[in-house]
Amino acid sequence: MGLPFPFRCGAFSGAAKLTRWGIAAHMGVLFGLPNQLVLLAIAARLAAMAVWGYVMWWKRRPTRGGAWALGSPAPRGALLRAHWAGVLTAITIMVPLGLFLPLLGWSLLAFIILDTAIATVK
Repeated sequence: MGLPFPFRCGAFSGAAKLTRWGIAAHMGVLFGLPNQLVLLAIAARLAAMAVWGYVMWWKRRPTRGGAWALGSPAPRGALLRAHWAGVLTAITIMVPLGLFLPLLGWSLLAFIILDTAIATVK
């Protein structure tokens, strides 16, 4: 009879053993149900922090302010009316970002297309 899954590491180095144990803990198989309950508690706290962040923002959000206010939204279709150097800089940043993070890139592209389409219709 041998050791359970995460402890069967044979001749692996210390770093490899720690990596394997970390992966097993992350998957919830290291210590069985207690490990899974800890992971559930961590996930619930992360979800609660995200929801609580939105609640705090909603309570303290700016309800009015002039165009000079920091954080005021850009007008619809601002990319169409922006200076060419600013558009070129934005594209230079967004293209590599979209290549390395495809989900972000596709959603950003969809947002820009939708924003531009709404701005041209109005």
